[in-house]
Amino acid sequence: MSATTFTATSIPATRSGALDALRFVAATFVVLYHFGWNAPTPLAEVSSVFGRGWLATDFFLILSGYVLGRAYGVALDEGRMNWSGFFARRLARVWPAQLIVLFGLAALVIAASVVGVSHDPARFGLEDFFSQAALIHAWGVTQHAGWNEPSWTLSALIVCYAAFPAIWLACRPLNGRPAALVAGLSVLIAGAAFSLGALGLSLYDLPFHLGLARAAPLFVLGLFMARFMSGRRRSRAFAVASGLAALGALVTLQAAERTELVSFVSILAVAAIVLAADGLRLRSGRLTRAAADMSFALFISQALAGALWFGLADLTGQGHSWLVWSLGLAFTLGFAVAFHRLVDAPLQRRLRALLDRPTRPDRDLEASPAG
Repeated sequence: MSATTFTATSIPATRSGALDALRFVAATFVVLYHFGWNAPTPLAEVSSVFGRGWLATDFFLILSGYVLGRAYGVALDEGRMNWSGFFARRLARVWPAQLIVLFGLAALVIAASVVGVSHDPARFGLEDFFSQAALIHAWGVTQHAGWNEPSWTLSALIVCYAAFPAIWLACRPLNGRPAALVAGLSVLIAGAAFSLGALGLSLYDLPFHLGLARAAPLFVLGLFMARFMSGRRRSRAFAVASGLAALGALVTLQAAERTELVSFVSILAVAAIVLAADGLRLRSGRLTRAAADMSFALFISQALAGALWFGLADLTGQGHSWLVWSLGLAFTLGFAVAFHRLVDAPLQRRLRALLDRPTRPDRDLEASPAG
């Protein structure tokens, strides 16, 4: 691999407007899934669909591998990518925001203690704080779900980021070939078999501390999907037809009893939707770019926003009426907007300047994980 310093600005910043929009829809669904348990009637009891938040999480995991391959694959193949530069940018994209939210949660816990409001010590333990700050909590080091719970996907994905260049180059002979899809599905099946056989759980139901085992097969599936699409150009009519068919299958499957087969076919439908959305070749405009940016902000800040809103609701004795719960969703969205504009975006601009001093504004091309 070339030692030339890699900068993302050397890659054409091609983005799919359809995928950008889907990121926001999926992120919103994840928030509904997590906050659904705070509703006066848990949303999963209202409709089983709201209990399927794992689908949105797995969508982001697949999309992460796919978009990285589409955005940076050519530079890797041509030897224009430096591994350390690539990984530094990926880490810089997710780690600072995680630290900011963690310290925000710590400040909230301390403030609550000062005013005499108790908190669950098992959820806000010091050891777990440091494991999340180091982004190692999805590596089997702890079993306590606390602090910024959805961030297990970041912990798992940084390992995937580190392995991405090597895996991408290793599967270069499969470029543009259907065998790439076969390889991706084989990895997914192997991961599911390992999960059932060795861990005794479905791959799609693994707890957060085993998140790396869950994320890796899905990320690699997305990577192989990107290999398959290299050099391919499908008609928009085919993309529309295949996307609608996959969406119809996904919706229909959620009415069925949850089984390993239903879960597996649902993931295939999600993967087909990703390919179809990209195949639409819709250019990302201002609105869809903003939606994509907001998807990461929603993902990373939802735990802090929820703790603030529902904590205050409990403290003031307002309870969790439907009105209070609905306003909590609006507050979380507004909090994410503020977090993006006032914290994350300015910080990312400074970090990009430090990493490669781009000559023009660069936009992050990767999917925002959520869980």
